[in-house]
Amino acid sequence: MSQYLPEPAAVEEDPSLLVERLRRKEGRWLDWAKACQALQRQKMTPQAIFEATGFEPIHQNQIIVAAQVYEGIAKAGASPAVLEHFAHKGSDILYELRILSPQDRVRVAEFIFSRHLHAADAHEIARAVKNYAQLQQLPEGFTDHPGDAVAYQAWRTAQQTRDLQERTRAIGRAFQYVHSDTARRQVEQLLSTIATSSRPQRSVLPKLSVFRLEEDLPRLLPVAGSLPLATAAWEGIPPSEPQGPFGWVNSPAEQTWMALPAWPVIQKAGDPVILQVENRLLGSLLGLPVPAGEEQDPVLLVVDRAARVWEGAQMAGFFLVDRAGSLAVEWIEDSPSSPLLGQVLMAVRPPRVFDEVLAQDPWQLEE
Repeated sequence: MSQYLPEPAAVEEDPSLLVERLRRKEGRWLDWAKACQALQRQKMTPQAIFEATGFEPIHQNQIIVAAQVYEGIAKAGASPAVLEHFAHKGSDILYELRILSPQDRVRVAEFIFSRHLHAADAHEIARAVKNYAQLQQLPEGFTDHPGDAVAYQAWRTAQQTRDLQERTRAIGRAFQYVHSDTARRQVEQLLSTIATSSRPQRSVLPKLSVFRLEEDLPRLLPVAGSLPLATAAWEGIPPSEPQGPFGWVNSPAEQTWMALPAWPVIQKAGDPVILQVENRLLGSLLGLPVPAGEEQDPVLLVVDRAARVWEGAQMAGFFLVDRAGSLAVEWIEDSPSSPLLGQVLMAVRPPRVFDEVLAQDPWQLEE
């Protein structure tokens, strides 16, 4: 079978047609990624695309990155069967391979396809292969195959833990992924240590679980309050820059905080702060109708207070300004006449309540 590549979306294509295709989910996920890219090139923000199509910004980013990975493995020589498989589904799997080199992406994609693995497995395999590639030489008995890379990580974990159950689980993971016979023998040798470790000990050794934090843990942001809000109260919130290797924050006594996913736009912000507004304000800003009964629904605005210097038309967007001592949200596309108090980065709605009727609607389903 021949590899599938989406038809490139022309820059000059009518954005309304692209929006309509996304709204109807026409084509494959690769086509959706191309359409999202084309709309963003035409100065349509991810949030605006979400409001018009239902594709959340985080999903847009996933399929765009996954499409880049797909094109990369196609150029790097992935088999037609693998390309055809991932052209239909698996954008979440390809997204996990973004941290690997082009050749490693091909080898891992082939391995995942052959084992019928899922996105959670792809996350573990990608990190194991990345760490494995940083070793100065291959460990004794293990090859450069992705399966051996994951098996080695599990084998090393089993060696380093004293807990019998954790060691058993680690060895089980090693057997699940191991590829070469030489690596399998290394795991089998380690398995023999379980019997020795299970013998009664003359003294009870202390136990302590040790975990390593992931880079994509939630970001803790201060909450300024709800509109209407005095400008002085907004300015009085101290900066909350995470400190140290664990990213802790020194908190004033009465400060309210909220954790949001560590999305790139938040990570890049200099001084992000949360402001709560009503849904009617969001609809007014975006020029969209608000359904009856939802005017007062809460919406969070994430505002970068560090973005106060006007650098030209490329900064056009929503900003906070002072109006008679109170905060106001305004669209600014030319040099502002009053000082800027921060740029609105995104709007966040509360979690959607699960509805079995809505769940039967294909619009609510992932690809």
